[in-house]
Amino acid sequence: MKYFKKSKVLLSKSFVLSFILLILSLGYSQRDILNRSLITVNLGSIYIKLLNEKAELINIFQDNKIETISISMSPNNYVRMQKERSQMVNNYIFKGSQWVGQNNYYKSKIQDSLTNTNAEIRLFGLNPDHFRDVNGHSFRIKFDGEKDYGNKKVNFLNPRSRDFITDPLMNIIFSKLYNGVGIKYKPYRVFLNKANYGILYREDFFDKYLIEENKMRESVIFEIVNDSLEFNYTGEKNSLDLVAFEIEQLYRLDYKSFVDKIDIEKLKGVLKLGLLINDEHPFSDINLHWYYNPVTNLFEPTFREGFIKKLEDINQDRVIDNNSILKSFYNNELKKQVISELKNELKQIEDIIYNDIDYNELKNKMVGFSYHINKREAILKHNIDFIRNYDFDSKTYNDVEVQEIVIIEDTILNEDLVIYPNQKLVIQPGVSLILDNAYLKVFGGFEALGTEKNKIQIIGEGNLGTIYFNSDQDIKIDYVLFKNLSNKLSRFDQPASITFYESNSIIITNSVFSNNQSGDDFLNFFRCKNVIVLNSKFEAILNDAIDSDFSSMLISNSIFNGIGNDAVDGSGSKIKIDGSYFSNVRDKGVSSGEKSIVNVTNSSFISNEIGLVSKDASKLYITNTKLLDNKIDFSSFIKKKYFGPSETYFLDVAINNYLIENNSFIRGIDSIIYSTNVESKLYGNLYGKASE
Repeated sequence: MKYFKKSKVLLSKSFVLSFILLILSLGYSQRDILNRSLITVNLGSIYIKLLNEKAELINIFQDNKIETISISMSPNNYVRMQKERSQMVNNYIFKGSQWVGQNNYYKSKIQDSLTNTNAEIRLFGLNPDHFRDVNGHSFRIKFDGEKDYGNKKVNFLNPRSRDFITDPLMNIIFSKLYNGVGIKYKPYRVFLNKANYGILYREDFFDKYLIEENKMRESVIFEIVNDSLEFNYTGEKNSLDLVAFEIEQLYRLDYKSFVDKIDIEKLKGVLKLGLLINDEHPFSDINLHWYYNPVTNLFEPTFREGFIKKLEDINQDRVIDNNSILKSFYNNELKKQVISELKNELKQIEDIIYNDIDYNELKNKMVGFSYHINKREAILKHNIDFIRNYDFDSKTYNDVEVQEIVIIEDTILNEDLVIYPNQKLVIQPGVSLILDNAYLKVFGGFEALGTEKNKIQIIGEGNLGTIYFNSDQDIKIDYVLFKNLSNKLSRFDQPASITFYESNSIIITNSVFSNNQSGDDFLNFFRCKNVIVLNSKFEAILNDAIDSDFSSMLISNSIFNGIGNDAVDGSGSKIKIDGSYFSNVRDKGVSSGEKSIVNVTNSSFISNEIGLVSKDASKLYITNTKLLDNKIDFSSFIKKKYFGPSETYFLDVAINNYLIENNSFIRGIDSIIYSTNVESKLYGNLYGKASE
């Protein structure tokens, strides 16, 4: 009789089968976590590393030089930052939600081709592409006030997070075609504590430096988060808190008025870009940031986080699904304008793609990612052709008949007058236009052409008057006397009695500007081109006579006498001054600042506090010019470390006294005795007038 042992194999197989089923069941129930961990985080990190390694190989073969930036921080702080990153990764893996926690700044040191400087570093980003890689995560740098950086903030992030070239290109188009606030991108090879992070984009942050680089006036930047405003920038030392508070109150208490302040033309610009790349993602509330333009008193959008997709149909309604503000007014008429205008602008967009210097320089630097760039360009070209061939009434909505408004007799304005883009204001010779508590706003044409015997007068009276120009049409002023005007009617006390904003054809001849009653400037030219001031006189001016911000202008055969502050103050401007006379100026006859290029020829500076000043990376050229009886003929110094020293060139000019700071670049003066801390001697301390 045979005996058999009970088999244990069946028990083992049952156990294994049960175990497998349990694992599969657990895996299925946790499939989202596994997918986020294995696919998005781990494989995503490997993919990014492979992209960078491929890019570096291409750079070697193409001999493409990319600037390197090295960042160092203490080992303890590095560990702390990586622990924060791990928390962000775990939050994504186990919850599948965006990161909403706080990230801390840590002290660091930055070394690049320009300088060594102190800074602070922190993690940033809501989604895993920003934090999944231990040696390739995104971060934000806050610089510590040195030359070329100031207190600037910038983001460093993988190019894939900005769709390789889509965001940079769209911002170039937005800036150059639509005059929008453009965000700049520059590739760097990044090392953090000697770990190679690969090639990252340096991206502008929403701060004063972004505003200045776009040649805009300092103001607040905000976004909408959970139906409330969150301000990214409120001025240095929160100096613009009051402006931010008023905007927030407007949003909460008078939403219709808030929406009415949106700059429709700039908004149409970003909507066109969204249509061009077929993506609504940039228009979500938290992606769409807004700059309050204090000159126009309007909110301007920015453009970021666009990912291009092939157009197969045109559906503009997708945009408003992501944005509560757009739902308020994105009607059929606006949709028609967007597509109609875009069709007419496609040639200009193509010209930027093929010929723009900035774009092509960036593409050349990004040659390591050329496969992905070319792929996106091909989609963009398809989308352009699709829009071009789209069956739509492509009439130009701006082609309307211009209506002339003519003032033929003496007139008193005691309420605001607005001249719209389809209108032209004409003031006849000999007319006196009295602005009695009136704000004259000109968005169309303007023609005030008097004669030597029949001059036109524009005079403030009562509570005084203010004038504002923002027009792409001709502004012609001849034989006009401007007197007793003020800035009091402009929003948030804008500095000038007369402001010219983004106006590109201004001719002022044989005119007199005198006795303004308030404000930093009598005339302020802001982002203007083709400005001519000829045979004109400025006298008894309260503060600055002419303030030029990011403008190009010619001043010829003009007289500046009895000026309370600066006669001509340039920031980021190109100014030519010829055959002009400056006397009794209480601060600076000509001030060249913030990368301005100023040429002064055949002019005279007599009995002024300070004749000419060159500062903050400006270039000042002075030729055949007389300097006599000024307390200081010339001064050169750094006011803002961010810009660095200026350059000045003298030819056929005799300098009697000067204050020149170390590191200034001077040609035409022999045996210079340099001074230190020149700024502390100016602005009313020893020389000049105190700034308000």
